[in-house]
Amino acid sequence: MNVSVRSIVLVRHARSTANADPTVYRLTPDHVIPLIDPEADPGAMAAGAKIATLDLDPATVCAWSSTYLRCAQTQEIVLHEAFGERAAGVHRRESFLLREQEFGDWDGLTDEEMEARDPAHWEKRRRMSDLAGRFYFRCPNGESRADVAQRLAVFIGKVHRSRFEHHVIFLHGVTQRAFRMAWLNLNPAWFEKEPNPPNASALLLRRDGDEGYWEEIWLVPP
Repeated sequence: MNVSVRSIVLVRHARSTANADPTVYRLTPDHVIPLIDPEADPGAMAAGAKIATLDLDPATVCAWSSTYLRCAQTQEIVLHEAFGERAAGVHRRESFLLREQEFGDWDGLTDEEMEARDPAHWEKRRRMSDLAGRFYFRCPNGESRADVAQRLAVFIGKVHRSRFEHHVIFLHGVTQRAFRMAWLNLNPAWFEKEPNPPNASALLLRRDGDEGYWEEIWLVPP
C-alpha cells in the first residue's frame, strides 16, 4: 500500500553536555554525549507539548531518531509529552543516516586549534569559504555539508517507502538543514545562509491545503 506523507516534524536534540561545555567533545565520543537533563529537559518538553496540539493518531506516526544518544533521549521526552500513554503506539525507527556531520580530524577543535594543527587544510577551507561557501569543503577524514545532504536524500527514500502518513524526526543542526534542503529542493546558497536551529526546536513541514506546496511552520520557533 502506497501512503503519501502528510506531515513531518523535525526536532533538533535538546541541550547536551557538549552544548554547555564544548571541551566535552575531546573527552567523550560524539555519539554517546548525553543531554544535560535526560529525564525532563524543559525544551524537549515544550516541543512535545506543541506536537500534542497537532492531535496526531499514534498509529499513523513514525518516529525516527539519529543513532546518537542525545537524540534518543530527546525522543523519549518529546513523545511522552506529545502522546502520553499513547506513545507506545508510535512506531519507532533509528537511522545512522541522521547522525551529526562528521568533522574527522577536526572534531572537538576550535577554529584556532584547527588552523594551528593543519594549516594547509585550513587555508583551503578559507579559500573555499571566501569564494563559494563551505558547503563543498570536506573536513580531513570527515564529511562536507554536501556529503551530509547526500545521505539525507537517501534517508528521504526511507520516509517515502514507509506506510506512515506522519513522521517525527529527531536529528542534529546540520542534518536538519540538510533534510530541508533535500526535501524542499533548496540550493547550497540557501544552506549557507540558513543558521542551525536552536536545541529542542520543532519545525513542522506540511502541504498547503490549497496549492499543494510544502510549507514550514515553526512549532517551537528559532
